[in-house]
Amino acid sequence: MVKVMIVDDSEDSRILLKKILMSSFKVEIVESVNGKEALNMIPIHKPDIVFLDYEMPVMDGKETLKSIRANPGFKKLPVIIISSHSEAEVVKELLSYKIATYLVKPFNPEYIVKILKVVFPKFNDK
Repeated sequence: MVKVMIVDDSEDSRILLKKILMSSFKVEIVESVNGKEALNMIPIHKPDIVFLDYEMPVMDGKETLKSIRANPGFKKLPVIIISSHSEAEVVKELLSYKIATYLVKPFNPEYIVKILKVVFPKFNDK
C-alpha cells in the first residue's frame, strides 16, 4: 500500500484526486489544507509521495517544497506539484527542486494514473 499525502486548500481538488487514486490504486491517503500543516504532518505520517498544490494560503507550494528539500530526512521524498499554472518559468524553477512531476489542473484521471505508474513504480503494486 502506498501512503499518499494530498496538500491542497481546495476541498474539491482533494476529493477528486483522492477518488482518482483510490479507484486505481491501493493507497492510504492523508490530507492537509496548507503547506505549514503538511510540514508538521510529514514526519508523523511519513508519506511515500506528496501531491502539493502550488497556490495555497498560509504557506504556498513553493515554500513548502523548499522546506521539504531542506530537511535531510525528506530530501528525496517524491513530490508532485499540482497547479492551474503552466508557465515555463514556474515549472522550470520547481523542477530545480527535484519534483517527480508537475500536473496541471483540471485533472485528467487517465493521465494521472498513467504518469504515476511510470514515475512512481510502487503504484504498479495494486
